[in-house]
Amino acid sequence: MLSFIRLFSFLLTFGTQLAVNAYNLSPRTNDGYTSQVQWDGYSFSIQTPDQSTPRRIFVQSGEYHPWRLPVPELWPDIFQKTKAAGLNGISFYAHWGMMNPKDGVLDMEGINNLQPFFDAAKEAGLWIIARPGPYINAETSGGAIPGWVTTIPGDPSWNQYNGELRSNDTAFHNSWQLYVKGIASLIAKNQITEGGPVILVQVENEFYNGPGQNEYILELQSAFRDAGIVVPTSVNDPGLFRNLVNETNIYTIDAYPVGIMACATPHTWRDIPTTWRPYHEAVMPGTPFMFTEFQDGGFNIWGSPVTFDSCREFTGPNFERVFYHQLWAQGVTASNFYMFFGGTNWGQVAYPLAYTSYDYGAAITESRELTTKYAELKLQSLFLRSARDLYKTDLIVNGTNLTTNPSVYTTWLQNPDTQASFYITRQVNASWDDVQNYKLQIDNTSVPQLSGQLVLNGRDSRVIVANMAFGVKSKLSYSTAHIMTAFDLDGTDVLVIYGDIGQTAEVAFPTGSSTSTKVEGLSASTRIAGGRAIINFKFAAGIHTAQLTGPNLSIKVIIVDYVTATTFWQPIIAGQGTFGNYADVGGTTPVLVVGPYLVRNATIHGQTLSIAGDLNRTTTLQVFGPSSINHVQWNGQDLKLSKTSWGSLFASLPGPDATSVSLPSLKDLVWKYADSLPEIKDGYDDSKWVDADHTTTTSKFPRYYGGPWNLSVASDYGYHVGNILWRGHFIGEGQKAVNLSISGGNNFAASAWLNDAFLGAVEGTAATQNASWPFPEGALRDESNNVITIVQDHMGFNEAGQIVCCTPGGRQRDIQSPRGIEGYYLLGENADPNVSQFTSWKIQGNFGGEDYPDKTRKIYNEGGLFGERMGYHLPGFNDSEWETRSPFEGLNASGVGWFRTTFSLDLPEDHDVPISFVFANARGAYRAQVYVNGWQMGKRAPNLGPQTSFVVHPGILNTHSTNTLAVSLWSMGKTPADLAIPSLELNATGVYAGGVGRVSQDNPGWTDRQAW
Repeated sequence: MLSFIRLFSFLLTFGTQLAVNAYNLSPRTNDGYTSQVQWDGYSFSIQTPDQSTPRRIFVQSGEYHPWRLPVPELWPDIFQKTKAAGLNGISFYAHWGMMNPKDGVLDMEGINNLQPFFDAAKEAGLWIIARPGPYINAETSGGAIPGWVTTIPGDPSWNQYNGELRSNDTAFHNSWQLYVKGIASLIAKNQITEGGPVILVQVENEFYNGPGQNEYILELQSAFRDAGIVVPTSVNDPGLFRNLVNETNIYTIDAYPVGIMACATPHTWRDIPTTWRPYHEAVMPGTPFMFTEFQDGGFNIWGSPVTFDSCREFTGPNFERVFYHQLWAQGVTASNFYMFFGGTNWGQVAYPLAYTSYDYGAAITESRELTTKYAELKLQSLFLRSARDLYKTDLIVNGTNLTTNPSVYTTWLQNPDTQASFYITRQVNASWDDVQNYKLQIDNTSVPQLSGQLVLNGRDSRVIVANMAFGVKSKLSYSTAHIMTAFDLDGTDVLVIYGDIGQTAEVAFPTGSSTSTKVEGLSASTRIAGGRAIINFKFAAGIHTAQLTGPNLSIKVIIVDYVTATTFWQPIIAGQGTFGNYADVGGTTPVLVVGPYLVRNATIHGQTLSIAGDLNRTTTLQVFGPSSINHVQWNGQDLKLSKTSWGSLFASLPGPDATSVSLPSLKDLVWKYADSLPEIKDGYDDSKWVDADHTTTTSKFPRYYGGPWNLSVASDYGYHVGNILWRGHFIGEGQKAVNLSISGGNNFAASAWLNDAFLGAVEGTAATQNASWPFPEGALRDESNNVITIVQDHMGFNEAGQIVCCTPGGRQRDIQSPRGIEGYYLLGENADPNVSQFTSWKIQGNFGGEDYPDKTRKIYNEGGLFGERMGYHLPGFNDSEWETRSPFEGLNASGVGWFRTTFSLDLPEDHDVPISFVFANARGAYRAQVYVNGWQMGKRAPNLGPQTSFVVHPGILNTHSTNTLAVSLWSMGKTPADLAIPSLELNATGVYAGGVGRVSQDNPGWTDRQAW
């Protein structure tokens, strides 16, 4: 994903980039790829072993990261919702840092095992765009580059943002070999040629031309080919920069046209770019126009005044209509929406600007619930599935001269083979709110309306079609209504259209004078004119139909209002062959299901239609399907059916049992408490800690002051994630204060103690904080061992090209920015900056560092707090001897405390009940981590915000038994608001009958770590 800050950093050096924009090493080659995935200048085509000829497809894909939903049994849930939305593809990033946490170690087990991911996609009938990196951006720590790789040396002037990373440097080249070979081999086994879902592989992510960089991409291309990748490979340019155009088969671009960090102003859009099509035609002729990332939400950061709900409003249904229709207008036939489902930055997955939620304002929420955005995207995707004439079009006219209103901008596309036309209308300025009336010229004749005008609402778009084929044998002369879908039903071609209540629309079909037209339930006018049967009407609430019959003509038009249209589903009925689940090549869509919250899938066996789905309320189910169906099942239960006057079947479905959902009050539970900062107590033994005694570092960010040891890079000592603890020993000789420069990444915090006396804390948005803390009277132990203890956040590594902050040493701007203590100095009457002031330094991070013991939850789950190292967060830890105290009582003084409790859930069977842990929206100088059954699922920083609600999914949460809840509380102040959590409660954001059934648990319990 192209973050705003990365784009800004690029623009600062745009002049330099212009000099290397033409740096392309070799022509694009088509050698070595399979004929099962083909392309031309219009679109991709698929030819499976079951097909005699290739078939064009319109790639309508959503981005979804399996590692942001660390419950593999829930991966099919997202796939089923993707398929139900009418999409035919999923794009995903794999995570190098999670799979290759230590040099020489490749972990592809548990949540890193992507074979179930591929299998679930294939079962759902979804094509896969694989984006394994190595670098992925994605607002994850280091763009998924492992911590151990960040210590690679080098600071070449030609690669100023990344050092030797992401280049053909030998050390970096060697670092990615194990990962790329492993992930590429798995992807190769799941290509379309092997009966799998993968049709495209991206070899790196959002990179620029440059010496060492183009060569690096070519090395990756070769590595993927050597591993058996025979589908096309691609790169995605972060903008219209002509980067890496010829290094792979397919060159694509990314676009976030209204800005990805603009959620705080959800009613302000940037205008629509007009340069996309000309750029594509100039730079990549002969290939499909593809956006590997196109905006489907917005990114939100620590300290934002709004939540992801504003991002969802910002890029809501109107945004989707205006901007997604404009993709079609620009000739795009392959789109991937970032994000379709965002998920969770659990543990230490996030990069410094990102908080725990990665909801993104996406079509599917972090809690896996559907939104109005999902509904609009479904309507568009079902249209694309039916409008095959749109897969190959030429631009005929672009501008304001096709209508009678100069405020209306129109793009006319036409299929050169079928002459089908698509008129995509919008307001000249995408943000205009005024309603525009206009007439549109089609074949040099005005489209008649009862009002004499077409209506275009503010911030909206309409697609008017002409001469479009639909069903099996029918053609639509024109339609001013939105088209949802079309299909064949017992020899009748069915067209489903929709619009706003009260809006006038007109549809026309080529026919003879003997055609009979009948409209049910609507006030409409019908006529035969110019060889067309014309129906003119106003949309009303509910479902209405029109029937056209005549010689060799049988058409049914289903007419619905917009809200009702969002309750329509068109499940894929699997056909024969390896790819029978795919609507593009094997499946059929002969059934419409109306009413449910979600239809996951459907099958037809003889006269029985079996539907699986979810309900959020009592619902009337309606089925338009073949007349042979006389028996319908919903989630395995037989339904009592009735029939409508137009031949559809309907039945009543009972809603979810919301009254049976009972959640315990966390305030009423018995909590246990233990100190989690014994490091400041007298006699604490840190002899087994790692000696922080390096006098040199590979980092290009050397320490500012202090010495002789370099403490600026915790990764030098094997700690790459989570909280870091430092202990500096010195002899008391009249020192009065300590000065520290601490770097933890944007939004980090740090606290310091002299022996057991609290010195102070820093917290803020800067990546490096400098503080001088005077020693409290009596805290210094003269002529004996004194210890400065520091607790700091490691907020994750920056992404490539991030301008992070201004520091005493200048700007820190890349993945290798320091995480540690960049300066340390004791002040006082005997302090001498020319001699070593400390006798030793020690460091501690996540238990085991790169050799972490929890192979289920992986390296990103834990930090270095004493409670984490001891396993206080794990189920089964014996806290019976702990003090009884709740986090709502909190601590007595600044420090770190650990709180544990258990609670039981017994949610109704065959229900999906999304659960969140919700903090009070109150400020305080503390940081809390929420561990559920051993998984760190939330970081709360109330002085930054904005997140107060933390989603925890089934599989991590045991919805039918006992759960262990642990909360670490790091207090950085002295007021009551700093020392305690005001409240923490469970909240069900919805109750849905259906779901994916019981989800098994993989939450290993405590074993003795002998932590120190």
